Amino acid sequence: MPNNGNMAQPITAEQLWQFSLAFYPKVKSVCLHWQDALGANVNLLLLLCFLEQQQLCLSAQQIQQLSAALENFSAQFTRPLRQLRRSASQSPLPPLQQQQLKQSLLSAELELERLEQQLLLAQCPALTADAQPLLESYLALLAHDTTACAGALLDLRQSLLQSG
Repeated sequence: MPNNGNMAQPITAEQLWQFSLAFYPKVKSVCLHWQDALGANVNLLLLLCFLEQQQLCLSAQQIQQLSAALENFSAQFTRPLRQLRRSASQSPLPPLQQQQLKQSLLSAELELERLEQQLLLAQCPALTADAQPLLESYLALLAHDTTACAGALLDLRQSLLQSG
């Protein structure tokens, strides 16, 4: 898309989900590290990666609004289920049942992730066609020094180029 500030077509939930399914395995370690160390929301990270790849733009304030809109849902549903899944190996169940429990919880967690993406898109303001570094804006919102994440940012962007 040209870098002219024109309004862009809205993103569909299916477009974002398919992008996420293809892209996430390439950047899983960075996303999980930022999730655990910085409190980043992986779905918001994936949306921002998708927007950068499509050369679409959000302002820092819009990113902050999306993050806030997602926080309640994530705190109430996604994070508790994730914690439960992570602790499933501590259950008194035999190993096979532990694995089945973890798999069931993972399936439910993935459905919550999909719902988070739908929530993000429902709250997403109109996008403009403009190439901007959105990931740095999100990391700054998390009150993190983006220079410390420079290597991981480069890895994410290399993966974006390879998948685009």
